[in-house]
Amino acid sequence: MEIVEAYSWLFIHKEWDKLKRMPIQDRGFEESFREYLYRKISFDLVSDVRDTGFGLSYSTFSSVPHELDIICVKDKDLFTFELKHYEVSDITKEIIFTFLGKVMDFYFKNAGVLSNYKITMLLITTNKNVDDSVRKLCIAFGIKLIEPSLMTFGTMDYFVRDLYQKIEKDDKLKSETEKLIEDIDLLKERYDYSFSNIFRYKDSKIEIDTPFGEIDSNEALNTIKVYYNSFEKVRQEWKSKRN
Repeated sequence: MEIVEAYSWLFIHKEWDKLKRMPIQDRGFEESFREYLYRKISFDLVSDVRDTGFGLSYSTFSSVPHELDIICVKDKDLFTFELKHYEVSDITKEIIFTFLGKVMDFYFKNAGVLSNYKITMLLITTNKNVDDSVRKLCIAFGIKLIEPSLMTFGTMDYFVRDLYQKIEKDDKLKSETEKLIEDIDLLKERYDYSFSNIFRYKDSKIEIDTPFGEIDSNEALNTIKVYYNSFEKVRQEWKSKRN
């Protein structure tokens, strides 16, 4: 469901700046994001605030409770969100590994049930200066990093296709956008995977099916930046023609 990534990006890229800040630690970021996502997408389940049961009243393999900011379920898609309202503080590698560790702890205890879902991890941040090392970690472990300054594969694919539909048939930008869609599709085939593509439950055992030997996070990130810049260039040119 790329629409989840797309709406998450729209929130931190546009909506958050329009909202009145609350006098609490995260300025109302989690509450506002939760309400926004709930309005935009009809989920079957949305976890309660301060939930420590993975949205499904589950315990962990370690017996240590973990709070994950938001869990959303739609059919057999399960989305787990870690929200970081860090406009100044850095998004660190430790944040990535802590997030991954929490999800693994729940999965190892409840793999028989959770293996029926496609689990997608999303890290949402308002920080506009995320370090490339963090971006590469997220690519390697299948975590969707939603930030204001760059798009994920899924987010970019969603908006490029949307732009393609809006461009007139005889406009040269149509063919440029079509080529960009094809390029993004090829990139997604190789690099766009999730937690459930790595951790699999089979014959009462958890298997780790890593694509790590086949991927190059440097190459993936550099290509994303090129495609994102191409998308922005086409979008701006299209907007200028409309004005």
